[in-house]
Amino acid sequence: MVRGLLFVVYVRFTMRWRESPAEARQRRFCRYQLGLPPETVYHHVWEGAAAIAALSLVLVAVTAWQLDHFATVAPAMVSAILLTVLTPTVLFARRRYRHVLAGALTLAVLFVLLAAVVQRYGSTAVELVVGPTPSAIADAVTRR
Repeated sequence: MVRGLLFVVYVRFTMRWRESPAEARQRRFCRYQLGLPPETVYHHVWEGAAAIAALSLVLVAVTAWQLDHFATVAPAMVSAILLTVLTPTVLFARRRYRHVLAGALTLAVLFVLLAAVVQRYGSTAVELVVGPTPSAIADAVTRR
C-alpha cells in the first residue's frame, strides 16, 4: 500500500498534466480581464532569492564575528558560496559533459583545500594522513 502511495505521489510530481489549447486560451483571457500579463513572469524571483541569501550570509557573518565564532562559521559559509557559484557553472555546460565539469571542479576544490592544509600545518599533516599507519611502521622495524 505504501509503495502504491509513493508511486502515485511520484507520478503526480514528475508528470504534469498538459492543459488543452482551450484551457490555455481561457486562462490567458482571465489574466487579461484581471490586467495581468498573459503568462506568469518569474524573472524577479531569482533576484529576490539571491538578495535574501546574500543578506542572510552577511547577517550570519557579522553575528559570528561579533561573538568571536567566525572561525567556526567560516567553513560552512565558504562551502555555501562555492556551491552557489559552481552549481550554475555546471548547469550551463552541455548535458553530455556536466559530469566531467562537476568532477573537474570538485577535484580543483580538493586540491585547493590540500594546498591550504599544507600551507597552514606544513607537510607533516599530509604525511600523517597519507603515510603508513603506526602499526605498519612497527611491523617494518621488528625482525622475524
